[in-house]
Amino acid sequence: MGWAMQKPKDEQARPLNEMAVRQIGKKLRESFDEVVNEPVPDRFAALLDELEKSEGEQDKDR
Repeated sequence: MGWAMQKPKDEQARPLNEMAVRQIGKKLRESFDEVVNEPVPDRFAALLDELEKSEGEQDKDR
């Protein structure tokens, strides 16, 4: 069946009103902004540096 909960066939989804849509959008933007502004962990930055170096070496070989 999967992770999604199944609704009874006689129960239809109600459309969201405009205020609800705005509030959802606002909360999503706030959450995204928080994540974007978090510092990159040192280990992840090191992995990105390694990847960049290996790509540079591959370009030299071409």
